[in-house]
Amino acid sequence: MTGVIMHYALFGQIPPLDAQGRPKQFYGNRIHDTCYRRAFFDSGLFVEKFDDDASKSGWCLYKVGCRGPQTYNSCGNLRWWNGLSYPIQSGHGCIGCSEKGFWDNDVFYKRLPDIPLANTITTADTIGTVAAVGATAAVIVHGAATLTRNKILDMKEEKRLKEQGLWDEKKHNNEGGH
Repeated sequence: MTGVIMHYALFGQIPPLDAQGRPKQFYGNRIHDTCYRRAFFDSGLFVEKFDDDASKSGWCLYKVGCRGPQTYNSCGNLRWWNGLSYPIQSGHGCIGCSEKGFWDNDVFYKRLPDIPLANTITTADTIGTVAAVGATAAVIVHGAATLTRNKILDMKEEKRLKEQGLWDEKKHNNEGGH
């Protein structure tokens, strides 16, 4: 409220509003977009229970009911009590208190079925699977590129040594007892 009053006092107009009539400066971003646990979400690393090792390691709280992917608010930016903390930082998922129909939503600890992403809606399981497949593919591509590069370097070195007359066929064909 104070932010809206100050904006009006400074600029002589109400600040830009979102579709629900809320000031965009406070409701313009999803909690999910500013969450410090977002990297774990993108990597498919989720807390399964509040007392598991993943929870203690600070992984994403989506599977234990966090509503950050669909809640627009500035909790992650402003934090509560003069910037001290907010629910996610304290180890509890966002309950979506600023969203329309908040009081009519399901229980707080039930995982949301869908996650809205750019141009699509998906689930945490799909994101985890895609992250795992992507990481595996990256390792395979890296390995293949490294092998190819090493083979090319070996061939160049062999050519250089042959041109200089320093190439030893016995040594390089394992006939030298190695």
